[in-house]
Amino acid sequence: MSEPNRPFKEESKSTKFFIIVTMSLLLLGAVGFVVAGYYFGILGLFNILGIHYESLFSLFLFVLFYFLLGIIGDIVLKAFNILMKAAGITGKFSFNAGILLFSFLINWAIISVINLLMDSIEIAAVTGMVLALIISIIEMALDSLDN
Repeated sequence: MSEPNRPFKEESKSTKFFIIVTMSLLLLGAVGFVVAGYYFGILGLFNILGIHYESLFSLFLFVLFYFLLGIIGDIVLKAFNILMKAAGITGKFSFNAGILLFSFLINWAIISVINLLMDSIEIAAVTGMVLALIISIIEMALDSLDN
């Protein structure tokens, strides 16, 4: 027979430690998986677009900064999405075009800010726009899989 469910407070110290470590490793693994996906995706895009970077560590910093600033950008994009729905702009084409445009602008702003702050990565203006557009299209495609 299985033992009854007990609250976390009543568990032994070793069990609490095991639960906390396991949950932390699961969370760290999930975040690491997402960052690795961005890292190798950006690495591929940089190679395709001919963007120069000094080292793989500078590319890692770029991805880390993009990931952190992207969280803020996603919050702004979700707010824009809510505002578009509240304004009654729900037509399939106009809604998706507005989201794509706003996503592109947010991604372009993030890439431009990181490009200004990092001397180890050199992104031309047009290349940054193309990169932002590609990332926006990929993000929209992945978001449409959820729906």
